[in-house]
Amino acid sequence: MFFLSFQKKAFQLRSGCKVAQQIEQLGYSSILQQDHFDLTAYDPIAILASAASVTKTVKIGSFVFSVDYRHPVILAKAAATIHLLSKGRFEFGIGAGYQSSDYDMAGIPFDPAKKRVERLEEALFIIKSMWTEENTSYTGKHYRVKEIEKAGELQDGNYPKIMLGAGGKKMLRLASEYADIVGIIPRWPGSWGKAIQLHTLDRIKSKIHRVKSIAEDLGRNPDNIEFQMFIPFNEITKDSEQRLTRIEGIIKHFEASSESIENSEYVMIGSSNYIRERISKLYKETGANYFVLNIRNDQNEEYARSIIKPLTKRN
Repeated sequence: MFFLSFQKKAFQLRSGCKVAQQIEQLGYSSILQQDHFDLTAYDPIAILASAASVTKTVKIGSFVFSVDYRHPVILAKAAATIHLLSKGRFEFGIGAGYQSSDYDMAGIPFDPAKKRVERLEEALFIIKSMWTEENTSYTGKHYRVKEIEKAGELQDGNYPKIMLGAGGKKMLRLASEYADIVGIIPRWPGSWGKAIQLHTLDRIKSKIHRVKSIAEDLGRNPDNIEFQMFIPFNEITKDSEQRLTRIEGIIKHFEASSESIENSEYVMIGSSNYIRERISKLYKETGANYFVLNIRNDQNEEYARSIIKPLTKRN
């Protein structure tokens, strides 16, 4: 299957449900909501539950919850509730957190990556156990829970898919063990400018190979893992002049070279044919079949007509 997803930084409270219904009607595979304190005034769990309640087929997902913003017991129950409310359409995206400004705003200590990944691993154990076991007890370095009842009334085998973004070795290993959907990203270098330059085709292919290899060593079938690509900088331009203007803006903003921007799989700006062929090439060369697009509101219909429908029909 080939999936193209609509990713929204921040749904507006009054129009969010209408946007969700529009995205479903246009043929997008999923609606994903970010979890950052500086992007929205509204709670992403409530937003996702609202989107689930007014749609029927489109998948609903977190992109992604930071493990440090909520206790894993809360996340386990929230995910199970949305999954049941949506009749099995929820994709549970969670990560170790990377945006230090979020932590500063909320007064949460921004621990070293090693410690945050340790917390994420413990949280994943607790969350998955709460979906599958009648009662969960756990004592770890970062969390302790005692006889927590099962989250929701999830049926055996019908659990939210776990989505993990992975770039560094530790996250790639964790994703190989727990994730149903693995988002291939650069190891966070501290800024988007550097991340753009690190996100090349060869690096993506290498990380996918690593996940498959580790998963196989752990006894998992790597063919059951979906690989996801996030394309944050994308726009359909009307001509080469407009494209050049947009590319130059990115080069100037991130102080990057023209070559690095053109070679980055984070940047797809140009005609609909150009974007469509770039996505198709990634799919063919890496096996990634889940593409997350950060789309301007006024281009939702154009993307659906000229990119999503032709690609999903072709594949």
